[in-house]
Amino acid sequence: MPGKYSLTLTAADHRQNGFVALARWTGLSEAEARARIATVDAMVSDDSEPDIKNCDFSFILDLHDPRYDQIDTGKRCLPSQIAMMLAPGQVQRWLADRPAPDSMLCTEIPVLDHFPILTGGLTS
Repeated sequence: MPGKYSLTLTAADHRQNGFVALARWTGLSEAEARARIATVDAMVSDDSEPDIKNCDFSFILDLHDPRYDQIDTGKRCLPSQIAMMLAPGQVQRWLADRPAPDSMLCTEIPVLDHFPILTGGLTS
């Protein structure tokens, strides 16, 4: 579908069994959005990817079409270090309070102007 796509950084709270959208980047082509997801996924090594069965939370990038329907996600769960590179203020606020996911359902998602240029990867 032609139009502008968006990415959302989502916190997956495994302890509280829910998801919280933390930040969004808009105005992307589908190819740009997918390339950004691939770049972020490539930064996550097998050793640094959170094990969702044993960790309290992790993060992921979600891809939304112009109608804001979720159509894809990153292939890797993101550790806190990478989430902090993407949206430091939003991640810090969420980590400080860890609100119940259901309490965040009607909260407006901050739209960030700048998606950081990321290079390299993380190791454990």
